[in-house]
Amino acid sequence: MTITPIGERVLIKPEKAEEQTKSGIYIPETAQEKKKEGTVISVGTRDDGTVLPIKPGDHVIYGGYSADKFERDSEDYVFVPFKDILAKIE
Repeated sequence: MTITPIGERVLIKPEKAEEQTKSGIYIPETAQEKKKEGTVISVGTRDDGTVLPIKPGDHVIYGGYSADKFERDSEDYVFVPFKDILAKIE
């Protein structure tokens, strides 16, 4: 099944937060830093139908507070407005 965002939205699979330090100390979930990095899964289009300048597989940093989270097949995903994509990591 393919999920395609509508409008200027991007579907991202967020990276998991580190659960252990390099020395092996366990970090409880309440103390873990929430990373706002992830891999692009699917991309919508602009209102005029043109393609957004990112593609599936790109590694991005995103910000903002308007992300919509959901879970599918026990995997977490997030829809982010394109304007909240801060950078592409290469």
